[in-house]
Amino acid sequence: MLKLTHPTVDIAIVCSDFEESLHFYHQCLGFEIVVDIEIPAEVAIGAKLAPRGFRQVRLQVGNTLIKLMDIKLPPEPVFNEFNPGVRWLTIFVEDVHETMRKLEQNGIMFLAEPVVAPDAVGVVCAKDPDGVLIEFVQV
Repeated sequence: MLKLTHPTVDIAIVCSDFEESLHFYHQCLGFEIVVDIEIPAEVAIGAKLAPRGFRQVRLQVGNTLIKLMDIKLPPEPVFNEFNPGVRWLTIFVEDVHETMRKLEQNGIMFLAEPVVAPDAVGVVCAKDPDGVLIEFVQV
């Protein structure tokens, strides 16, 4: 068993269009930027994080950090309905309808109206610029 020093897991997203993704997560969703750092090539390559150095912007959402990676020559986005790897992020909110209304005012487009789930009062989804599903859940 792992002996954790932090109770959460941070998530890194390689962006095909970094500025568009940063706008989506920071301006549209309102996540706070807490770190904007350059990861040098020797670290990126040495740790096998990436084939070159990159800029990483860390955004706070609850107790989680979403780390957007600005890497030169990023991989082309793949827009299949269900891609392998990280498929979606779930964000728990107080009121899914109010969240949807406010985020639509910020330019977020939702895929459908909220639905009731077996374990939630409401669930509604949007997609980030690279097609990662952002699921908002009211329990």
